[in-house]
Amino acid sequence: MTNIQGLKIGLDYHGVIDCYPTYFSQFCSAAINRGHQIFIITGGPAVKIKQILDNIPIAYNHIFAITDYYQALGMVEQASDGSFAIPDKLWNQAKGEFCFRNHIDFHIDDSLAYRPWFQTPFCWFDNQTFSCSLLPKHQFCLKNIDNFLNSIEQYCYSHKD
Repeated sequence: MTNIQGLKIGLDYHGVIDCYPTYFSQFCSAAINRGHQIFIITGGPAVKIKQILDNIPIAYNHIFAITDYYQALGMVEQASDGSFAIPDKLWNQAKGEFCFRNHIDFHIDDSLAYRPWFQTPFCWFDNQTFSCSLLPKHQFCLKNIDNFLNSIEQYCYSHKD
């Protein structure tokens, strides 16, 4: 498919990239080569995720980390042992709000807890079947990276305003 305008694709780290790092390394490279941007959207912290991604290696354009976001806003309760606490509601809505604010076209995540907070197309990644579903009716097979990217492009370009 001809790339009219590059897409912004969000990818979760925990439960998605970390389950299939070699596949997602190839996926991210292919997406970027097609002119798309890859946003790693994860719990964080970003510095730790960046080290892991750089070691795999995985190409990406941006990292958004929930922990870093709420720390910057002064909304994290940090314990003396270095652990932190963010209320579940704030945690669960952060990815969806980030995707909306940053005009992410398509997001892939393994946790349905985030889904209610998304206006961006949310593709639920099932690492057991190696598939991705836009609820309720669109199912994507990830086995062939070019076909998967073609499907994402077709879906996104046909649903753009």
